[in-house]
Amino acid sequence: MPDIAVDYELLNQVAQKARSLKDQVQHARESKQDYSDAEVGDGVPTAIRAYYGIWKGSFKRSEEKLEKLANLYEGVARGWADWDFGLAGEASKQEASLAADLYKTQKEIWDKWQEQVQAGNADPNDPHAPKPPEGDRPTSWTTSDGNGNSTTTTYEYGADGKPTKITTTVTTSTGLTSKDVTNYHADGTYDSSATDVYGNVTTTTGKSVTTETDEHKTTDDTFESVTKAPGDDGGTSTTTGSSHSVYNTTTGHRDTTTTYTRTGPDDDGNEKTVKGTSTTAVDLNGHEVVTTIEVDEDGSGTKTVVTDGHTEKWTSEDADGDTGWTSSDD
Repeated sequence: MPDIAVDYELLNQVAQKARSLKDQVQHARESKQDYSDAEVGDGVPTAIRAYYGIWKGSFKRSEEKLEKLANLYEGVARGWADWDFGLAGEASKQEASLAADLYKTQKEIWDKWQEQVQAGNADPNDPHAPKPPEGDRPTSWTTSDGNGNSTTTTYEYGADGKPTKITTTVTTSTGLTSKDVTNYHADGTYDSSATDVYGNVTTTTGKSVTTETDEHKTTDDTFESVTKAPGDDGGTSTTTGSSHSVYNTTTGHRDTTTTYTRTGPDDDGNEKTVKGTSTTAVDLNGHEVVTTIEVDEDGSGTKTVVTDGHTEKWTSEDADGDTGWTSSDD
């Protein structure tokens, strides 16, 4: 099956225009309808009242149809944007993380080399000597298409050089946006708040422990997230889990495995529990593969593989046993 390209910006523009037109129609329907002869001329007030009397119902039905049309286009636009924003946000954070780790590694190697030079144990003119990192420590990464659509990740660092706050924002020219902010504390705990294109707000607390060797940085993480849908009657779901991530400081590869359990309402509002496992592999060039298996309470479930933005999906009645997968294209 060929890839599908959806211009969700255009869909969102159509939704906004439909809603604007609906407001204009509503304004016309609710505007002044009783005029005097002095205002509009002899006999005209009767014609105006007759016009509104005939077309008032049609105006109302037009408003309803325009609102439904706007909701339809907006829903599709936000659905595709949410998927795209997720990829863009994760790509930006991966780029920022890799760049920050690479800079730190190069700085450490350079500093150790300088120590050896100062101690007289190394030749400062050695052509094979390590190179210092270029420029200052990176703090911001932005990807923009030049049309008002951009993804930005920023880092704030503590005195020890470790990140204390990471913010990622995705915005489009028509106002679709998502943002997440994570604060890291000295004791290894962290907290974050993320708002997606639907207005769902996810707050997360957790603890991360990192150990380092000459070639690897290993991070183990435990977390709990609560997602609240917008509105007073918005549903709430809770996700608890843990992850194990290994970053190779020599090759730039990062491998992460996350397991989680999510409890909350399904699309029909019924409470359900889903268990998931997600594995991510990313290299220095940004090549990324994310495999996620989610298992329902009856053992059925889905497998999703995202390779550099291209998604494939399977379903199975025995997802718990990781067998019997059928492609969604079949």
